[in-house]
Amino acid sequence: MQRRRPVLVAPLLALLVFGQVLVGEAASGTIFDGPAGALAPAVPGVPLLDAVSVAQTGELTASVRDAAFAAASDAGAPAVVGRGFSAGLTRVRRGATVVQQSSGPGWAFPMAITALPVDVIGAVMGRSISGPISQGMVVMGSTSASIRGAQAGDIIDLMAANGGVRSFMIGRIASDDEVGGTEIVLSFQQAALLGATIDTRVLIYGPPDRAALDQALTARGLYSNSKVRVRKTWDPKDPDGTRSMAVTKSLLGEFQMDYANLTTLGWTSVDTAWKNAYLPAARTYPTGIRTRCNNTIHADLTAALAEVLATYPSLVYTGSNGLLSTTGLNVANANQYGGCSAGQARLSRITQSLGSVSRHSWGQPLDVSTVANCQGCVPRMDCCIVRIFRKHNFAWGGNFLTPDGMHFEWVGEPRHTLSYPSKYCANLTNGRIEGGGVPPPASRDTLFADDGMVDE
Repeated sequence: MQRRRPVLVAPLLALLVFGQVLVGEAASGTIFDGPAGALAPAVPGVPLLDAVSVAQTGELTASVRDAAFAAASDAGAPAVVGRGFSAGLTRVRRGATVVQQSSGPGWAFPMAITALPVDVIGAVMGRSISGPISQGMVVMGSTSASIRGAQAGDIIDLMAANGGVRSFMIGRIASDDEVGGTEIVLSFQQAALLGATIDTRVLIYGPPDRAALDQALTARGLYSNSKVRVRKTWDPKDPDGTRSMAVTKSLLGEFQMDYANLTTLGWTSVDTAWKNAYLPAARTYPTGIRTRCNNTIHADLTAALAEVLATYPSLVYTGSNGLLSTTGLNVANANQYGGCSAGQARLSRITQSLGSVSRHSWGQPLDVSTVANCQGCVPRMDCCIVRIFRKHNFAWGGNFLTPDGMHFEWVGEPRHTLSYPSKYCANLTNGRIEGGGVPPPASRDTLFADDGMVDE
């Protein structure tokens, strides 16, 4: 991936993201904002309410916020604003034992964070999640906890927006379903203490009638707005749905970022140990595309490109005719402007208090034919190519919140049999790529799966 896309620029240290206040013991120099307390006891569960996330790329605009609140009112459902962002984790501590630690000052592991009012956390995620948070602690998802060996009662240190370190206690390790796919859940009040003040979604919950809410969202123009993503806890699984930061790390490795030396465009180094294990030098793939991709995706990317070349050679453009390609794979363009990774991480800087890590930082997606399928444009990629990539464990960016027809993102599971009303290139139920009927609803672990990450 070349450095080709515009990024909204903000002051340098603003992207250092946010920490959290500790309840409990901390090391020397830690900032305390509350009294010490024991871990919250488990609270008997109650049925969780339906939830709908109406989200935008970047800051929530007033027009979308107002339309979402109006749709909720039309359907007789409550709604609140919410925040999704990323934070740099520097250390996990268990008493005097250091469980995980970054390599030095300015280095940290990026973490996905979701902030909501405590009462809404209880309604949507359960009181066993909101209970510890109401006592000043936070809750971590189980996939993220397993990556770093974290347990309830551990102390985690996060980089604050002002460059300092804030610490807090993990009150509970919860399943990814419970926390909506995010890594850390905290309250609005806690997020505000840390400067995370930018709203990124409206969350509608407990609707009395799903059909009525769907009608209201349609009437208010939220389904037709290309800049808005609507996710519901009862949605079927989307063939082009992305994976959360926690799952991405579990599949492609967790790296550290050098937050202290971010460029004005958000580029920075990742740690050498991760690069040596996961990000080799550029390799040449079938079709002639040469790029630097994560080791984990190598076999699937090779298979996808080989099948496109063997089945639809006329859709692979090389040499001088590459510039004429509108619907196929433009090899020269991919080699110059696309690809998987530039060998660095990038933090998309939206405002002073919000940043999201590019998925290209992991060498996870392949960008190809970037001119004909520019980000934000109506995608023109041939659907035969799209369905072959889905077959080989990739999602396609043409149906992302911001359409990104150049973008094929490895997700670690086949997506070509999922029946879903995709706006572009819906899967077929017969023919070359067989359909699979109506799948079960996507589990709740995708509701906040995009928090802290960006597709570009």
